[in-house]
Amino acid sequence: MSFQPVLPLTGYAGWRFLERTMERQQEAFNKSPATQKELDYFADNIGKVKSADELVSDYRLLKVALGAFGLQDEIGNKYFIKKVLTDGVEDKGALANKLADKSYYKLAEAFRFVSSGAAAATVEKDFANELSLKIEGAGYLAVTTPTGEVAYTRNVGLKRAEDGQIVTAEGYTVASIADTSLLRGSDGEGDTNNEKIFFSGITIPDFAKSISVNDEGQVYGYFEDGGQGLLLGRLALSSFADDESLAVLGADQMDEGADAKPVDRETAYFVATEESGEPISGRPLQDGFGGFVRGEAVEAQEVFDSEMIAAAFLTRSFEVAVGEQDDSMRLALNIDRELAMLTADNMSEDAKWFSIMGSEPMRAVFDTAFGLPSSFASLDLDRQLDVYKTKARAMFGETSVVQFADDAIRDELIKLYMIRSEANTGAGYSSGQIALRLLGG
Repeated sequence: MSFQPVLPLTGYAGWRFLERTMERQQEAFNKSPATQKELDYFADNIGKVKSADELVSDYRLLKVALGAFGLQDEIGNKYFIKKVLTDGVEDKGALANKLADKSYYKLAEAFRFVSSGAAAATVEKDFANELSLKIEGAGYLAVTTPTGEVAYTRNVGLKRAEDGQIVTAEGYTVASIADTSLLRGSDGEGDTNNEKIFFSGITIPDFAKSISVNDEGQVYGYFEDGGQGLLLGRLALSSFADDESLAVLGADQMDEGADAKPVDRETAYFVATEESGEPISGRPLQDGFGGFVRGEAVEAQEVFDSEMIAAAFLTRSFEVAVGEQDDSMRLALNIDRELAMLTADNMSEDAKWFSIMGSEPMRAVFDTAFGLPSSFASLDLDRQLDVYKTKARAMFGETSVVQFADDAIRDELIKLYMIRSEANTGAGYSSGQIALRLLGG
């Protein structure tokens, strides 16, 4: 049995109740067996899809795909949706670029892999671009192999492993400053020749949204947008008295008769020898060591963020469930979310107003809140724009859409919409009562 939202009140009072209980109700909705069943099927099968045909032919996959963008009512229009997906968004003449409702553009952009015939490659949170580094100046990065052997390299194209550790492309754990005491030559006690060593390394938590690495090798994690970074650890560098005498990792296991291959000293892995001397480890940009700079970014791939789709589907599906009981509540939820995103967009103010006009749910809220007649939508678009701006200035103080980034102003818009919507449905309010409700809340 699916979760049914609790809406004991209507109108603005009902909206305030929903706001107060939203987090708990959304969580209960997300955990309902019916919802989880849909998301599990999507996660298990979207990776098999290689074309728009395959996506639109699978009702359950298409249900989640369309639901994530508020297009659930289009599930019967398979030819139209197939055309949107097949065209993609790269070509200016693509169908999604021509439609006023930008939900189709967002759909085509999210599922762009089907327009190229490639299977969905799910996003892996490996922070590969942030960890694509180079060593500028002297020094080697110390690493440990899965067998506990210590090696040294200047190849600093790193990534985040499944357990959160920062590792090389080959999966070797990198040394942090805290690990350098294990290296012989750092404090005279470690012995990398006779003991297996496993570095604790640097771990990036699962809940980190982003990371950064500065030239001194300090790795910072960021856990909220615009928040202060938390120092997760610091990469260490090592040097040798004679680094030309370092031996290539695994060279002692090669056949004696095999031809020696040229060694790229910027990418190879080395081990210390008696001739090279013991490693001396320390902090980047100190004591003669070089520092870290960003390397070439990892080549962009056609990836698919299934977690983003799942989150959007849950949000939109909850709105639909609310709308089955009270459609004005659904539209209020939609405008609260959509306006928050639209105001953050860098498009022009006129373009933002036109986006509102092209979105049926947002237009419904604004037209009702502004007290506009149903015939208003048939006017010339430029005339509509003028009216919207005039109404916005008169009721909220400015002509801009960006003013609705303010929670209080957005709430005032929803309040106007809910009260006038309730009045329009025949709640029996006189004009004086409506005015009192608008003034008093």
